[in-house]
Amino acid sequence: MSGGGGRAVTQWAQTSHCRVTASRRAGRFALVELLAPAVATRARPGQFVMVTVPDGLAFLRRPLSLARVRDDRVSLLVEARGRGSGRLAALEVGEGVDLAGPLGSNFPVDGVGEALLVGGGIGCAPLEFLADALLARGARVTAACGFRDRRAARLAALLDLPALHAATEDGSVGCRGTVLDLVQRLDPGPGTVVYACGPTPMLAAVQRWCARAGLRGWVSLEAHMACGTGSCHGCVVETARGRQRVCSEGPVFALGEVRL
Repeated sequence: MSGGGGRAVTQWAQTSHCRVTASRRAGRFALVELLAPAVATRARPGQFVMVTVPDGLAFLRRPLSLARVRDDRVSLLVEARGRGSGRLAALEVGEGVDLAGPLGSNFPVDGVGEALLVGGGIGCAPLEFLADALLARGARVTAACGFRDRRAARLAALLDLPALHAATEDGSVGCRGTVLDLVQRLDPGPGTVVYACGPTPMLAAVQRWCARAGLRGWVSLEAHMACGTGSCHGCVVETARGRQRVCSEGPVFALGEVRL
């Protein structure tokens, strides 16, 4: 496993059986905390775990970002979309679940003075862990999160981000418009490092805007993953360095590196 933005080209997925210690819900979203010392001690912001769905409801494990890491516990943000994710969102205190990881590359956080965190929908999941790491290093952190409507914005109730600004496309929560509209209103200064995670169209818009504004940054890509370790090559994306796997060379890439 590599850190500091390094690339984990091959990965070994250590699996741990972890117990649920807390769960909070907001609409179709749930923040599930687990006692997971083997994951927590090695985790870095931006990494993820592969989660086995209990009761045999899904053949493949589900990739979930590490939303927060505190001491020997990790938190996962889950959106109930189908049978598998619905079962994970419904986990109760005391239940057990298998986690494989931590996996993937991480967000570089050293030497950052000013950071802007940009999330879209469930893509906001890794931003809290990232914010904690940046704040611990003395960075000033602002977060901008975009949602489709009030129902989707219920996710924000599960976040604890500093200086959080929200936007919804229908104007029902926060300002009206996309998260990029919101970011442009915030007008970050030169030297701000941008970190973004969300749907590909959102990331492409952030990438173009940062290029015009002369800002550098990092993106975390979302992808369907079968293995999470780089062996199946099912999550390949085009980058300036050729075809890369989101689960192993990513999910974190330099903002200008990926071809969105």
